[in-house]
Amino acid sequence: MKMKRREAGDVTILDLSGEMYGGADNMKLVEMVSELVEEKKLDLLLNLHKVKWISSTGLGIMVSARSRYAKDGGVIKLLQPNDRVLGILQVTRLNLIFDVFDSEKEALESFTK
Repeated sequence: MKMKRREAGDVTILDLSGEMYGGADNMKLVEMVSELVEEKKLDLLLNLHKVKWISSTGLGIMVSARSRYAKDGGVIKLLQPNDRVLGILQVTRLNLIFDVFDSEKEALESFTK
């Protein structure tokens, strides 16, 4: 998995691509979440548009990141999962604990409400 960080106002956006299977590559996400919490960047949008697949380990990493953020008063939202990834989120019911958006504009606006 690859990750690119960008900012949109007070929201940090992580553009993820590839496959989330766990292992060293996906631990970068855990490390980035820790860095963002330390920087008090507590509004995070994970752009899943280019993520092809998420394994159970990848889902665990996302849930762990969400818990870490919530503990410090932050929130993680998801952007543009493809149909396959959205199906995984629905089957695991994680779409009920993460806000999922189709458009970046809508997602960014949701942080200010």
